Amino acid sequence: MAHPHLWERLDHAHWIAQGHGPRILYMIFDPNCPYCHVLYDELEPVVRSAHLNLRFLVVSFIAPSSPGKAAAILQAKDPVAAIRQNEKGFNMEHFGGIRETIPTPETDKILAENLGLLDESGKRVVPTLIYRDRQGQVQVIHGLLDKSGLKATLKQIR
Repeated sequence: MAHPHLWERLDHAHWIAQGHGPRILYMIFDPNCPYCHVLYDELEPVVRSAHLNLRFLVVSFIAPSSPGKAAAILQAKDPVAAIRQNEKGFNMEHFGGIRETIPTPETDKILAENLGLLDESGKRVVPTLIYRDRQGQVQVIHGLLDKSGLKATLKQIR
């Protein structure tokens, strides 16, 4: 069960928004997570059509290069483009396609806070999706959904 204040904490967290729809979906991901990569590819084309505001929260714990890649995304002039670059260049040998950069103290703070939010969601698993359903209840999904599960989930987002 997710912490009751998780939604409010997410709202004030450092996230990167893609899409401007009224329906909010948070995705916690690591730049080196293969399952996050699959989910990103499945979500990207539906962001506009599903009227989604997809909010990415970056964490970095999967691989030694995760903090440097997360920093490259968070410190980019255009973080959405940086995420796209990371995902377009993704491969199973080197994972995320963005080049590492040294995290600033501010970036380290953001990554620690985002990891705290992931832990608060109940499990340290990426990807993690968090949204409000049509009844207004906060829902947390840890791990990758199959295509039909993702479609059903997208229909439930308020």
